[in-house]
Amino acid sequence: MPPSLLEQYYQEHRNLLTALSYRLTGSWSDAEDIVQEIFVDLQQNAKEDEIRYPKSYFMRAVANRSLNALKSPRHSRELYTGSWLPEPVFEPSPETQLDTLLKEEQVSYAFMVMLERLTPDERAVFVLRESFALEYADIAEIIGKSEVACRKLLSRARKKVNTEMPSQQPSEAVVAKWVSVFIKASRTGEFSPLLELLREDAVMLSDGGGKVKAAINPIVSKVRIVAFWQGIAAKGSLLGELVPIRINGEIGLVHYRDGIALRIILFEGDSQGRIRRIYFIANPDKIEKAPPQ
Repeated sequence: MPPSLLEQYYQEHRNLLTALSYRLTGSWSDAEDIVQEIFVDLQQNAKEDEIRYPKSYFMRAVANRSLNALKSPRHSRELYTGSWLPEPVFEPSPETQLDTLLKEEQVSYAFMVMLERLTPDERAVFVLRESFALEYADIAEIIGKSEVACRKLLSRARKKVNTEMPSQQPSEAVVAKWVSVFIKASRTGEFSPLLELLREDAVMLSDGGGKVKAAINPIVSKVRIVAFWQGIAAKGSLLGELVPIRINGEIGLVHYRDGIALRIILFEGDSQGRIRRIYFIANPDKIEKAPPQ
């Protein structure tokens, strides 16, 4: 492939390939690096007749390298301090290709968290088949297993997904109400209205990555979650401004102080319109791309 065509393909499909890598790694920063590295390598080493079918070639290359990254010691979730949560993705202007990709159901933040419950191979097969419609033969080549094994992996992954994900997602109006209630509570220090929105068995996961103070273990039950927020509000930890921002296609909150993003708060609901999980992301590496206030 001539360099000019390679560059053209990179510009046209960079976001699609990055979205693929993001689904596999859970990190948009890593996904961007992986896609760029593949194109740089090809510019330096590929021969013109080596790439006959660019789309399938690049999808296989990105998936392969992403899967290797997911299985590497550097990405080990077991070595991570506290809960590991995916890197949130902040949307650009609403008319871009990236915006369309992020509005897809299978890149919502709740869906990205759910993918963490799959094994790397289950995750790879599920994403490649369900999100990008790759043939089983291509998937088998990428993960180094037979087509029969890939079908079994997909079946197990689908069962986990169907168990974890609610049958119906709350509407944007419902999520906007949650956000409004939370903002008001943060200003007044009175979080009791939040109790009415939470399920009894609600869970809050905090990701500080060992770099900032955050709850190491999940906080379970709506009473304990509300007590947590009341406690940090009383200490002045929520001083600043909570700004609604679209993250992974949904409304979330970014906590700014003196123009610096400190925390991200995202909500996941059930089919009855109640909050089942709250995600609290404070790891500076995962929020550094938050838009300036």
